[in-house]
Amino acid sequence: MVDILHGSKAAEQHGRHPRRRDRLPFGTFLRQFTGVDEKILASVPQERSRYTSLGGVVVSTALIAAASMLGALTLLPQASPLYLVPVAVLWGLIIANVDRFLITSLHGDNDGWSRWGNVLIRLALAIVIGVFIAEPLTLKIFQERLDRQIMVERDQAISLTESRYKQCNPLKGPVPSGVDCNGYLLDGGDQALAVEGNMTQRQHTLQAAEDRLAADIEQRGKLEGRRDRECFGVKVPNRTTGVPGDGPECKARNNEFDTFVASHDIPQQQAEVAKLKTELGSLAADRASAEAKRAAALSKKITEHVEESKRAYTDIGLLDRWEALGTVAGQSGMVNFAHWLLRIIFVLLDCMPIISKMLNGKTEYDRLLTQELRAGSACHEAELNFTTRQRTGEYEIRLREEERRLKAERGRIDRDQRVDEASRDNEIDRLARTFMSSMPTQR
Repeated sequence: MVDILHGSKAAEQHGRHPRRRDRLPFGTFLRQFTGVDEKILASVPQERSRYTSLGGVVVSTALIAAASMLGALTLLPQASPLYLVPVAVLWGLIIANVDRFLITSLHGDNDGWSRWGNVLIRLALAIVIGVFIAEPLTLKIFQERLDRQIMVERDQAISLTESRYKQCNPLKGPVPSGVDCNGYLLDGGDQALAVEGNMTQRQHTLQAAEDRLAADIEQRGKLEGRRDRECFGVKVPNRTTGVPGDGPECKARNNEFDTFVASHDIPQQQAEVAKLKTELGSLAADRASAEAKRAAALSKKITEHVEESKRAYTDIGLLDRWEALGTVAGQSGMVNFAHWLLRIIFVLLDCMPIISKMLNGKTEYDRLLTQELRAGSACHEAELNFTTRQRTGEYEIRLREEERRLKAERGRIDRDQRVDEASRDNEIDRLARTFMSSMPTQR
């Protein structure tokens, strides 16, 4: 079709430079990434350099995307080296194909809001691709700084975990109030708790015995004092008679004292208190031994849980570095500046083909491409009309032939029907004659 529209000009160009393509195969290769038609471009060879440069930008973006993906894959701890290069190459080809689609969709001399709507949509897609290319490369560039930040955060997390276990599992005393110990409580054994319970019970018993003994001693002292004052004649108003000697009141006070001493065995109580103190001392030793065992068990379990947390932090994944990048960028203005600078560079690089296409405006190639598309559309429409009319004519001919065949068939059927009717009439006449001849003649 190009030869029909621009036959003389294309022939002149091909005749003047018969080996131009052979001398620049790499340029042709780069232009393939812009989606141009070399047959149409041969009519305007002055624009080959523009589209060659445009293809170079697309290839450069694809190579950087492949390198970025390769760097990101090397950050994965479980990634096999056998798949790194193929996956990176595949990603680069995908980016190249997407950019090729973005550029190809802008070829032609379309006007109006549809063209600018396509431009805006493709710019938005290019921005997303640019950001997606910049992130893995940024992670690779700042890998060492990010790994240090991750190790610091993990050390802090492990220290916090160990501190929480120690707070929620104190070696002595209850758990502090206000501490969330959900999931941090450990079992240190029941022996210490059992000994603690026995000690508490014995302490209560001892306290009650001591209180009772003290009350009895005090009461015995009071009764003994009253007896002595009465018997020795010490005058106390409203309490003693003041008459010395073994009188009735003296005997009454003495009997009261003897009765109390007989009903309250103070030496036995003192022996029981001493026995309880001895048992309590033995339980204190048992409690110390049980608490030591409990402390050892809790310390061992805390160490095991902390080591388990450390094993969970063995590898550093891609998401860990991505999260650390936000933390480091918030702490360091230089890292944040470099991060955004890389984003802007890759966004501009990926948008450069579209921006360049729009800045250059409509080229001669766009005009020729539009003519080629219109001519191809017209030819296709004409071919479709021709094919439609051809098939319609064939059906009309077949219809007329079928009508003639049906007409001839109807004529044959009519003739056969008339012949049958004539034969039937003749047979009837013959039978009538035969019947009449067989009848006797009337006299």
